[in-house]
Amino acid sequence: MKNGFSLALIALLLAGVVGLAAGPAESARYVQVVDNETPGRFAASESWGASSYSPERYGENYRFATPKPVADAARYKVRIPATDRYRVHARWPANPGYNPRARIGIHTTSGWQWVTVDQRQNGGRWVHLGTFRMAAGDGWKIRVARRSGSEGYIIADAVRVARVTETQQTASGGQVTGKEILAEARTWLGVPYQYGGTSRQGVDCSGLTLKVYEKFGIRLPRTAHDQYHSGPGTKVAKTELRRGYLVFGYADGYGSGIQHVGIVTGDGRMIHAPAPGTVVRYDDLPNGWYNILGVKRIVPPA
Repeated sequence: MKNGFSLALIALLLAGVVGLAAGPAESARYVQVVDNETPGRFAASESWGASSYSPERYGENYRFATPKPVADAARYKVRIPATDRYRVHARWPANPGYNPRARIGIHTTSGWQWVTVDQRQNGGRWVHLGTFRMAAGDGWKIRVARRSGSEGYIIADAVRVARVTETQQTASGGQVTGKEILAEARTWLGVPYQYGGTSRQGVDCSGLTLKVYEKFGIRLPRTAHDQYHSGPGTKVAKTELRRGYLVFGYADGYGSGIQHVGIVTGDGRMIHAPAPGTVVRYDDLPNGWYNILGVKRIVPPA
């Protein structure tokens, strides 16, 4: 009996699965790590080179490719034990010559969701991509794309998927909600606007939303444009201005396209960092200067 258990455990470890137990406990504590060398769980074309140059790598080496507009993603096969919410992390070695806008896709119950990451930073550590609802099954559920709007090698090293357990939920004892998002956003009221800022000393519009959602383990891309087009969540009708949703648009006289983002309060207003010389504040939605181009639901409103 002991030998059988040991052989089973070895098989799981070889598959890149960590922290498993039989029965219900397995799905509650499930974590899986897949490296680019995990047998049968990584696939990439010959266009993806292999390197062991950086000491920040996970395992013996990592894969790299030049950005091109081709369907040539590196893929990771992940076993999801039950349809539920999972935290997804990725690792890469950082280098100033790597890609600042690498795209990583996660297959969720609502389709592929893409997260943009800066692979010039955060080398040698697990970077949280977000929390996603993923369907049960063993399949190619994570991709690193070669398509990017920036130059620099795109890196595929390792990914980690962990089921969100009850002890990882918020203090309310349930799933993160718009009510909690809004409560955190209110703590930023009065912080001065600072272009490129992501701290209590100063934030811009997308820096504010990034930090508010980050409080709950939800990682958003850095810019308003990417938060709408490639970040986690579901695009909804522009009339769905519900608590905790993100609202995107632009100001009159400042061009077109997604240039601004705020957090919907649910009472006809939003909390946002408007512009240089202002502070994080409430503003009405819609109003005379702000044009709504889209709304996104990342968490339920209540």
